[in-house]
Amino acid sequence: MSAAFGNLRRDAAVWGAEIALDQLRARIATSGMDAVRSRPALLAEVDQHAAAVRDTLTEAAGRISTVGLAAYADGVVDAAGGNGWQLPPDTDAPEWSAPSWPLLRLLAVCVVAESVTGYPADA
Repeated sequence: MSAAFGNLRRDAAVWGAEIALDQLRARIATSGMDAVRSRPALLAEVDQHAAAVRDTLTEAAGRISTVGLAAYADGVVDAAGGNGWQLPPDTDAPEWSAPSWPLLRLLAVCVVAESVTGYPADA
């Protein structure tokens, strides 16, 4: 049946994960990476979070899957949401002067996603 629909992707889970990561990048990575460039202390924090994300998600084969990364980001948003935190709306750039733990972790996910997907974190 899929032969009749040549425009369908072979792996829907990867496709969905890529879409989720692209949406996350669009919401926080551009402003976050701009802030990182101008604040060395923020860069250090994001680097520490990115290392923790890599440690958590690196598979036995030494790689990080796009699906695992997107699921991890979704889990961060869900867990933080359970404590009253919300991802900033699409129309607002997040505040980076004193970012919350979930916001730092999600920016770190974007940084790690850059190495997994090849798309720049601030694209």
